[in-house]
Amino acid sequence: MTHPSATRQAEVLIVCGSVRPDGHTRALTRYAAARLHDEGHQVMLWNLAEHPLPMADPAYHREPAANPDLVVRQFVAAARRADAFLLASPVYHNSYSGVLKNALDCVSMAEFTDKSVGLLAHGPRLTAVQACDHLRIVVRGLYGNCVPEQAVTTPGDYDRDDRGERRLSAPAMRARVDDLAAAVVKAARR
Repeated sequence: MTHPSATRQAEVLIVCGSVRPDGHTRALTRYAAARLHDEGHQVMLWNLAEHPLPMADPAYHREPAANPDLVVRQFVAAARRADAFLLASPVYHNSYSGVLKNALDCVSMAEFTDKSVGLLAHGPRLTAVQACDHLRIVVRGLYGNCVPEQAVTTPGDYDRDDRGERRLSAPAMRARVDDLAAAVVKAARR
């Protein structure tokens, strides 16, 4: 008999840490969201370009849901509901983006404790892995559990669809993102 938690669908919050309208990181998160949705999971894709957060206010560090800013409260509520996270960032100066750091500063450990987290990054070369390395440390500080798998893309992993929209097209990278999403969901079910 299958254990009930083994078939339970997960609620996954994907945070896109890029503000570029047609960026690679956006295409990467769209692909991950579509794959998780196709598997029957509930997905919320929080694009920080479309739903920017104000600068984190340390007065609400311990209770971010009390922040007077509605967008911060919505982000905190989404993080609290989530069983798991995918955090995605372009690489900026060998690390992850400032908007993603600010978003993480708007939540507390309560939103991440014991939840599974997958990391995605995009950069000009595979050295973009450094963004994932740095995010792994931050997630540990939030008491989240990063899965060992991660996905790092480069420009050659993308092309344009018939509408001209950027998309993740490299079969090997699509498979890697699929594996990462599956690992995050599996860890969330434990």
